[in-house]
Amino acid sequence: MERFVKSGNLIDQEYYGTILLSDNYSGSLRNRLAECIHCYRDFENTGSVAMLYIAAWKGNDRKIWYEHVGRNFITLFGCEHHEISEVFRKSVIDRRIYSELDVEVGIQKQIKAHDEISSAWEELREEGEKEGTIDAVYKITIGQDKTIWLKDQATIEVYEQDNICLSFGALTIVSKEMEAEDKLKKHHDLLETIVQERTAELTNLNKQLQQEIEERKCTQQKLSHSYLQLQQSLNEIVNAMSLTLEVRDPYTAGHQKRTTDLSLAIAKEMGLPEHETKGLQMAGLIHDMGKISVPGEILSKPGCLNNAELQLIQRHPQVAYDILNKIDFPWAVDQIVLQHHEKLDGSGYPQGLSGEDILLESRILCVADVVETMETHRPYRPSLGRDAALKEISTNRGILYDPEVVDACLRLFREKDFQYSLNAGGSATE
Repeated sequence: MERFVKSGNLIDQEYYGTILLSDNYSGSLRNRLAECIHCYRDFENTGSVAMLYIAAWKGNDRKIWYEHVGRNFITLFGCEHHEISEVFRKSVIDRRIYSELDVEVGIQKQIKAHDEISSAWEELREEGEKEGTIDAVYKITIGQDKTIWLKDQATIEVYEQDNICLSFGALTIVSKEMEAEDKLKKHHDLLETIVQERTAELTNLNKQLQQEIEERKCTQQKLSHSYLQLQQSLNEIVNAMSLTLEVRDPYTAGHQKRTTDLSLAIAKEMGLPEHETKGLQMAGLIHDMGKISVPGEILSKPGCLNNAELQLIQRHPQVAYDILNKIDFPWAVDQIVLQHHEKLDGSGYPQGLSGEDILLESRILCVADVVETMETHRPYRPSLGRDAALKEISTNRGILYDPEVVDACLRLFREKDFQYSLNAGGSATE
């Protein structure tokens, strides 16, 4: 190892630090540092886009310097090696750290704005020394007007004999994930406003939803795969949307979940792949969310609807689509919901689509919706019964409803004794 530390190839050509050039530091520190620099360079030679670095500071000294800076790091900032510490510090305009509080209180995200960042560097280093790791996200400016987000993950090693701390870290660009998170937050705020305008009943539920979203956002930053965590947030939001409508319309409480339960069973019977059934599951749980725009007295009206009221009800797929298409779902959830009242012969609404122009997931959801609606009670009529529901889809097989979907549904009830789940349909995360 001593031979490697003294290697001119390491020190003279690419090394811009100070520890390996001084005999004032212990051999264990210098050997450890040299070994890590060697490994970092080997890793960078593989062509990885990760921006590796080894930072160092002495005791309580506020000054930090870099013993190694990866080529990608230098290229990003367009500066010399010896300038990177100052350039990086000045480029940071926002920093987000995530801390876990008492479980009774929940998880809370702490955001440090630009005017707080300078005084927070020392706090972050002290926390890293104590915990052994650093996990933070920075918003930085590059050039004249370009900004990006960088995620910083580092391991801290303390060498008490030398009064030196080393931070072995990697920076990765996470701009897409952070922008998606902000977009998701904006959508939630919009949806919450709409709900609050319709009924004061949902105030407590909306607060609970907001808390759950904040908890999930905090959890996301503790995991290495941001995309998977954003997908988890979508799952939870869909469940909350479904619950929101059911609380507002007690007559259809459980309808969306039971419809989803039957839809998933039909999809499984038809052999649909898991990826498609996941989108169907999300759509089923919120397929009636457009009814949030319908006055409560119409939803719970005990008698028949007049033409104006019926037209208002028939707008709910479009209203739901207008909300859902603002979310970047990995599946066509917005289109599935928009088309779930379309019929094969073109007599459905709101677009009058027909045949193969209707998504398969929507055709499945349509049959499940009809069966569940007919066999449960409604304000304007008692339950028509399962036999009547199955007769309806059988009679209109190939006319209004997809024949393969109808056949799968009939097999479930007549041959496989299908029963709704005890929780009336499950959740989007099951």
